[in-house]
Order: sequence, then C-alpha cells, then structure tokens
Amino acid sequence: MERVVVDANVLVKWFVPEDYSEYAVLLRNDHLLGCVEAVAPVYAVLEFGNTVRKYYSLGVVDGEKASKIMRLFWEVRVSLKPIEEGLVWEALRYSMENHVTLYDAYYIVLAHSLNAPMYTADEKLLRRLSGVEDSVLHIREYRPRCSEQ
Repeated sequence: MERVVVDANVLVKWFVPEDYSEYAVLLRNDHLLGCVEAVAPVYAVLEFGNTVRKYYSLGVVDGEKASKIMRLFWEVRVSLKPIEEGLVWEALRYSMENHVTLYDAYYIVLAHSLNAPMYTADEKLLRRLSGVEDSVLHIREYRPRCSEQ
C-alpha cells in the first residue's frame, strides 16, 4: 500500500471545511478505503487538537463540534509514527539548511525515510521549498488512488 505523509493542516481539512478541503477529503477517503496509508508524526495529534481549539476560540465550532472532530480524528486511524532520535537530528539539519521549522522539517524527513510524498496546504512552506524539495506537494495536487471515488 502506498504511504503518504500528511501534516496537521491537511488533517484538519478532513473535518473542517477550508480552502482545499475537497482535495484533503479525497486523500482521507483513499486512506479509509485502504488504497493509501496516511502517516504523520505523533505530535500531529497535538497540532491538530490545537487548531480545533483555535477554531473553538474563534467561534468557528462549538464545544460539541470540537469534541466530535477529535473523536472522528481517532476513528480515522492515521498511522502515527513515534519520534525517532535519528530523524530528529536529520530534521534539525534540514530545518537549518532550508530555514523551515523543526516541526515542518520532521514531516519532510519522515516522508524521505518512508520514500513517500508529503502533502500540505502550507503555502509559505511550499514557497520556501520551491525548487529545493520535490517530495513536498500541495494538497490540491492529490489525485484519488481508489477507483471507488
């Protein structure tokens, strides 16, 4: 099964309508149908939850909806990978060389270690890596892998 690394902003788009959510949902559906395995570092749960909390604070979702979104996140069963020391060192080097956050760099080196693409909707990150990084793709570039969609 093909693996794809997804960052927290893509994961949020699975449950909260935002720009490019329609592409993120295609990836989620492929994951649920077993055509791809969505992978993220374990800290993506905290980034995801913090974004849900932010939407609650802004009045985008109420408390009940925020809880439902977190419950649905767990039900989707993203393959959450533990933090590995070797990848942290690699991410630190990558972040310094490419002027990106360590959080973003870890997603990228995780994708490299899995020989997988990484999908994001972080346009600032994509601009910074333009011409440098082929494996980081905008979520709008995702195409369904399952024929059922």
